[in-house]
Amino acid sequence: MVKISDEGMQRIINRYIQHQGEAARLRGSNRSIDNTKDVEERVAFDKVTLSEQALELRHAFKELGKLIDAREKKVESIRKDLGSGTYKVTGEMIVKKLFDPEP
Repeated sequence: MVKISDEGMQRIINRYIQHQGEAARLRGSNRSIDNTKDVEERVAFDKVTLSEQALELRHAFKELGKLIDAREKKVESIRKDLGSGTYKVTGEMIVKKLFDPEP
């Protein structure tokens, strides 16, 4: 497994952008010469294919992000209610939380 740091990722992205710019310039300059096929042979095009596991991880991270956002909104709402003195906890709410299997 390869671990890429944020700094390493930034270098990779910068190099990719630079490469794409060079490829675009080559394609653009040779169109006027009508030698596009030669340029396409010299310029490598990037293609990324994600594994099934990577796709599942991407989906899981998106769902986790949604949960984090929802949790932050809930915490902020409770904080606001506590600050204004309108937050009320009933015995029923406590019992439900004690026996609720979800955290």
